[in-house]
Amino acid sequence: MQNRSIGPFELEDQLGAGGMGVVYRAKYTKTGQRVALKVLSPGLQEDEKLIARFTRELEILKKLKHPNIVQCYGGGRLGAQRFYAMELVEGGSLSELLKKKGKFDWQQVIEYGIQICAALEHAHENGVVHRDLKPANLMLDKSGRIKLADFGLARISDATALTAAGKTLGTFAYMAPEQISGSSPITAKTDLYAFGVVLFELVTGKTPFQTETTAELLMQHLTKKPPRVCTEVLDCPIWLEKVILNLMEKEPDKRPRDALAVEQALREVNEKVAHNVSVAEHNVTGEPTGIAVSTTGEADIAKNLLKRKKKKKADSSPIYEKTWFLATCLAVVVGFVAFLMWPKSEDRLFALAQEKMKSEKVEDREYAKTEYLDELIRRFPDGKHAAEAKKFVEDVETDRVEKLLMVKIEKGRDLKDEVELLFKKAYDYEQFGDRVTALEQYNSLVTVFNGQEKAAPVRNLARRRAVQLEKSGGQSASERLQLLTNTLKKADQLDLNGQALDAKNIWRSLKSLYRDNQELQRFVNYADARESGKSKEEALELLKGNAPESTAPEPDANPDSNKEPEVEAGQQLPQN
Repeated sequence: MQNRSIGPFELEDQLGAGGMGVVYRAKYTKTGQRVALKVLSPGLQEDEKLIARFTRELEILKKLKHPNIVQCYGGGRLGAQRFYAMELVEGGSLSELLKKKGKFDWQQVIEYGIQICAALEHAHENGVVHRDLKPANLMLDKSGRIKLADFGLARISDATALTAAGKTLGTFAYMAPEQISGSSPITAKTDLYAFGVVLFELVTGKTPFQTETTAELLMQHLTKKPPRVCTEVLDCPIWLEKVILNLMEKEPDKRPRDALAVEQALREVNEKVAHNVSVAEHNVTGEPTGIAVSTTGEADIAKNLLKRKKKKKADSSPIYEKTWFLATCLAVVVGFVAFLMWPKSEDRLFALAQEKMKSEKVEDREYAKTEYLDELIRRFPDGKHAAEAKKFVEDVETDRVEKLLMVKIEKGRDLKDEVELLFKKAYDYEQFGDRVTALEQYNSLVTVFNGQEKAAPVRNLARRRAVQLEKSGGQSASERLQLLTNTLKKADQLDLNGQALDAKNIWRSLKSLYRDNQELQRFVNYADARESGKSKEEALELLKGNAPESTAPEPDANPDSNKEPEVEAGQQLPQN
């Protein structure tokens, strides 16, 4: 790009582009200094929320002064064009370097990790949560120092939220469970989860959850334990693995206290490895590791014991130094390890899984599947517990689908599959309180999609909810009519109290749910008339004068001007 300037900055080549703007290499004409200039995209100049987010990013960077965070020099506006200048970091990102190297040595990961901790600690102390920590946002300067960048999605703890309702911000592969489900507030511990994913990727060369679809990826963040790091990289110290898995705990309260605590834990990994912890200590932990340790001291002790034994006719050494005692202890340890590693029987696997499946917690049931049921089905496909195990696995899959589908519904996200749309309709009836129609809809879904493999997870979920409704006692047709009558009365009362918007929401919901139900058309017509601005009296008169005979209120056999018109039994519309 030639001869283009913004204020005192002369633009050169483009360095990158994101959701909010474009970043250019630029020269500050007053001093000749090279900077990275972020410019809000021209097409976004009218978007107030993006302008507010762009301005907030500038404010955040100006308040964060730390050697491991990209420095901001300031910004401004030239006409409608908004921009700000940052430190130019020319060593590339960890993401780019990771693509070239495949993965990093664990020692290098710890070095990078300590620097990232320092950046996060500074940001968190200033009330800033990054919300999009990933290798692409971790830059390296020419000296190899980490620079945390891109605070476009960052949030100040006491600032007004700029995220639209139902929207989830961040990068899916690094997203904490609370970012996905909204079950907990976004805090500094949200960044710590993403940090754990980053460390996992730097050590192994891949993110912990590998899936074909975004939906599966989000569900694994919510429910699945991350894989063991030491099984992916044999020379990874067990202590580093523990730090990473601790950071990736599903519940924020179970993660480390703060970034400073993580930094200390990473430093301790180096200290523990430097002290050459013995192989025996690793065996006691039962954890695989490829740490090279010295056994010279133990070998010398063994030799001394043997020499001592040869020199002395009568062995007066303590019992814990006697060869037979050491051999016995070794045999016990070997036997215990063999016992732990011996494959579990089908009965044992099923008993362990069955106990976990009794839990109401999704995490426990997921654990039963990954730790016991999958192995049982793989090793004993025709065993006596195979059918029950497969049913348990189906239940766990249904748990996953239910949690993911509920997130979609509650967040108002688009449902594209027909089976999901039908499930939502049944669920809407259930939430409305019409359990009769909800049960009918769930059972219809099960029947219509019977035998269709792709629809099996949602079909199983519909069957589960139908069973739950039946167990709870269901609802009679007359109770459903009374529910609709009471609902319309409630809407009329809200309208009378000046809460017109709440009343309209009820009328619209009723119309949306029952517009195709001829038996309940009276209620739909009444709601439609009321939403269009008619009074209760006008709505009733309209129905009496214009509605089809099958749905219009029937007049009293002996008309009386002082009486309200009657309707069919059980279908009472709201009266004055």
